[in-house]
Amino acid sequence: MKKKKMATLLSNIRRLLPLLLVAIFAACNPEVAAYTEGVEITIDVEQVSASFAQVRFSTNKEAFYLISIQPTQEGITPQKIAKTFMLLSLDSAYADYLYWRNKQLQQHIPFVADFSSHSLQYGDIKHFFTLLQPNTEYWVYAFVVDPNTNKPAGNLFIETIMTDSVSRMSLQFEYRIDGHWDYIYPIDSTGEIVSTIPWVGETIDSLTIREGGWRVPGEYFFNRFKTVYYEEYERILYGIYAHENNGVGDGTSATHFEVGKTYYTAMAALDAPLVFPLPKNIYNIYRFTWTGEAMDTVFTPANSMVGDWDW
Repeated sequence: MKKKKMATLLSNIRRLLPLLLVAIFAACNPEVAAYTEGVEITIDVEQVSASFAQVRFSTNKEAFYLISIQPTQEGITPQKIAKTFMLLSLDSAYADYLYWRNKQLQQHIPFVADFSSHSLQYGDIKHFFTLLQPNTEYWVYAFVVDPNTNKPAGNLFIETIMTDSVSRMSLQFEYRIDGHWDYIYPIDSTGEIVSTIPWVGETIDSLTIREGGWRVPGEYFFNRFKTVYYEEYERILYGIYAHENNGVGDGTSATHFEVGKTYYTAMAALDAPLVFPLPKNIYNIYRFTWTGEAMDTVFTPANSMVGDWDW
């Protein structure tokens, strides 16, 4: 791994660790401070693009709070119906929680987080809202929730944003295979790591693509990635990503590298609904044959497949 990238990765870990520890502390400590009165929530919109928004939330007192986003509705002023607005939002969040909890219990997960730990925020956070529609006005909002009663408490805090009509993002990906592990590095035009643009990626063996009847690998990946906008997709990623291709990995991909097999790995920036063929400045596809544990190969955008993403 390049020294600069390793330093960036360590820097990202150090930056995220305090937020992670706060979240773990809040979720595991039943005596954590949780104010329900006099809490002010600040909403700082740091970035808005065609289909995502980067927002920072902060509070003047320790509190559990719900954050969400939804398209604006003509004739509705949320502040005038704040109580109803918050109750409806909380009901929706609780319904999502029950669905998640049911899935966990069906899988015999020994510990299932409560609603506050799973669905509410605590402390200062940065959040990405993804899969938004271009050229659309949205409400970004937050309000305090009493963790003992799961009821709204205090005021509704809200900001209005407008997504761009088209994506202006440019993102490329360097790719390294080191034994069973692979590493993906989203980069800008100067080669610097980018951690503020959502992206999707996948590895698939060539036989599976051919048996699926796809004309070219790019067609498979395009159809795979565009389902992000219509189905639940667990692997929306940011910044550097590492994955062990041993059939287990991180639980979201069961790729198992086998000696002599040919694979394709594709990545694409996730900003606005994808169209075929993808713009060249937001994706890369790499083809390789895995040679075993000793394999250590780095691909750069110059090695990316182009044109019709042919075989």
